[in-house]
Amino acid sequence: MDLRQHPPRRWSDTAAGLLWLPRLIDKARAFQAGTLGTYAYPSALDQSFMRHLRLTPAELESLVGEMTSDEDIGAALRQRMPLNDEEIRARCAAFEKKYRWAFAVLDRDDGYIRGVGYPLPQFLQRPLWRWYQRWSAQKAHATSI
Repeated sequence: MDLRQHPPRRWSDTAAGLLWLPRLIDKARAFQAGTLGTYAYPSALDQSFMRHLRLTPAELESLVGEMTSDEDIGAALRQRMPLNDEEIRARCAAFEKKYRWAFAVLDRDDGYIRGVGYPLPQFLQRPLWRWYQRWSAQKAHATSI
């Protein structure tokens, strides 16, 4: 997965019944391959998703390194989660509701829909993004979030 060439999958794509997971897998694969480009992993949204489902970056990275299929990764994650199907659905719905505005911005930034992306002046975007990437990189191999 080379995120320097194209964006990760859309936030609303699902694997094993988990929205955000395909995007997260794309970012984890790119992180491991050194092809993350301008994307951050684990970003604040990645970390929130993992907190909602009681996962860690280390768990995800291990599975992404071992498995090639999104469904296999999703199934393995679901087995590790101390949550039943109903709790998982409720947490995914809560995650979607909480970050509705952020997802609209991501859709625009990634080119999935037309419109303006992040509402920051151009001169502030680059230094803020660099800071955010450094901060996110510190969390990349955390065992807990």
